[in-house]
Amino acid sequence: MTGVCRVPNCHLPAFSRFSRHCRRHKSSLRRQGDPLQTSVTKGELTPYRLRVEARIAKNADSPLWEHLEGRWREIVGQARGDASKATGNRYQRNAAREVLNIGADAGGRAVMVTALAMFVLLSERPSRFASDAGFRLQLARRVRALSSRHSGSRYDHRTGREQRVYREMTPKAGAILGQTLATTFGAAGLRLAALDEQDREDARTAQENIRTAIKELK
Repeated sequence: MTGVCRVPNCHLPAFSRFSRHCRRHKSSLRRQGDPLQTSVTKGELTPYRLRVEARIAKNADSPLWEHLEGRWREIVGQARGDASKATGNRYQRNAAREVLNIGADAGGRAVMVTALAMFVLLSERPSRFASDAGFRLQLARRVRALSSRHSGSRYDHRTGREQRVYREMTPKAGAILGQTLATTFGAAGLRLAALDEQDREDARTAQENIRTAIKELK
């Protein structure tokens, strides 16, 4: 006998007697990292990417960017060894293959900007993420989207058109990739978010000073 989905206010039956969630929330947990998490889209992240790129341009001489790109190159290098192992943790091998696919299509700068932008988004809109696990999988998914190797096409005989097919990342491989990216880029991303907030605070203070000066005119 199946129970009821454990998500608050969802009274649908659990997917099976071994599942804690209904079909929909079980799918969200697998694909998004949390039963209540929704996908962060490319368009949603774009404003944050632009702000990260502007911050990089403003600090063009900082060694941080090369350091972070170098760390990504090291991750790709480590993945080459992990992916070729005949024994060991298969989830680690799956995550390594994901890294190699990303590395084959995207440069370190693109990976860095995307990851940093995700942390700026997290800092400004923490409620956008249902949990830490949800954030990490969204981080992994957005970086993974820099590669086209996880998607293909198939012919739909019903419509007579080619359909794009997306190969989902396994949850455990996504969790490993997300944790790797968070460890590598998290501190720098949160620092950029703090700098953005300081810029906004400085702008508010300057505006308030102007209003005060106007009021004090005689």
